[in-house]
Amino acid sequence: MTMKAIVWKGKDNIVFEEVPTPVPGEGEVLVSVRAAGVCATDIHIIRGLLNFRNPPLILGHEIAGDIEVIGPGVDGWQVGDRVVVETSINCGTCWFCRRGMKHLCNWGYDIGITHNGGWAEYVLAPARNLYRLPENLTYEEGGIAESYICPAGAIGNVKISLEDTVLVLGAGPAGLSFVQLARAAGAGKIILVGTRAERLKIGREFGADVILDARAVKDMVWDRVMEETEGRGVDVSIEAVGLPETILQSVQLVRKGGQVIFYGCPSGLVGLPITDIAVKELTMYGTSGQPHFWERALNLLSSGKNTLKPLVTHSFTLEQAKDAVTWMEEKRDGCIKAVLIP
Repeated sequence: MTMKAIVWKGKDNIVFEEVPTPVPGEGEVLVSVRAAGVCATDIHIIRGLLNFRNPPLILGHEIAGDIEVIGPGVDGWQVGDRVVVETSINCGTCWFCRRGMKHLCNWGYDIGITHNGGWAEYVLAPARNLYRLPENLTYEEGGIAESYICPAGAIGNVKISLEDTVLVLGAGPAGLSFVQLARAAGAGKIILVGTRAERLKIGREFGADVILDARAVKDMVWDRVMEETEGRGVDVSIEAVGLPETILQSVQLVRKGGQVIFYGCPSGLVGLPITDIAVKELTMYGTSGQPHFWERALNLLSSGKNTLKPLVTHSFTLEQAKDAVTWMEEKRDGCIKAVLIP
C-alpha cells in the first residue's frame, strides 16, 4: 500500500511522489493527515541550513488529522478521532525525561525533522503524543497549533503581573502568538515591534496596546519604549525574530531586574551584552518548546480567548508544496502561515 508524500531529497529539492504507507507498531497509531503547517524550520532544512538528518525525509512537524489505524497496545482512542500530534518524541527513561523535561530528551526524535513527518497522506505517531482536537477548532488551526503551543510554554516560564509591560519583538506567527498569550497572562501593557503592516494590524486585534513599525520609527524604538515605561524599560522582553540586532534590543529595552525570553533562533553565533545582563541582573530564558502546555493551550484556543484563524492565511495541496514554501519564504500576498491539505 502506498501514499502520496512530499520527500526532501537534498538541498533545495523536494519531490511529490508515492511512498510506502507506514504500519503502526506497538503503542502507535496511523493518522490520516488533514492539515500540516509549513514552518520556518522546514524551509531551513530544505535550504540546507539545518543538518538534523540526511535526506530522504518526509518533512512536516505541525500536524492535525484523524486516527486511521490503531496499533496494538493502544487504549483510549478510536478510529476517526480528531487529533493533533505532539511531534517531539521522548524515550521516557533518560535523566531529563525522569525529571519532567521530556522535550530535552537525549534519546528522543522529532517527527518531521529527524523522522518522517506530516507532509503526506498519513503519518505514524505514538499514541501518547496525541491530543484531542476540540470540535470547534478546524484542522487548519490544529495544523499550526504547534507554532502557538511552543510560545505558550515559553510564556509559562516567566512571571507576568497585571502592571507589567511586555515587549514582543517580531510580528511573525510566534510573535503574534506571544501577544495573545501575554494578554491572556494578564499583562498590563503590550508593545509589539514588527515590519509588516498587515501583521501589525493583527497584533493590534490580538491585544497589543502599542504598535511600532520598525521600518518607520527605525532608531526611535528605544525612545518610544522608554516613553511608554517612564524611562525604566519593559518588565518582560520577548525576542521572536532571531536577528543579532533584535537580540541586542531585547536586552537593552528591558528594565533592571527584568526578564528576557529568547525564542527566535539566529543562523549563527551572536554576541550578547554580558555587562548589561550582569549589571541589570536580568533573568533570561532560552526556549524552543514545552510539552506540558499542550492541553492547556488547546483549551485556551477552544475557549475563544486566543485564536489561530487570522494566522492561517494560505492553504495548498501536497502537489503545491513548492509553492507553499515559496509563499512562506517570500511572505507573498501577506502570507503568515501556510498549510498543506493532503
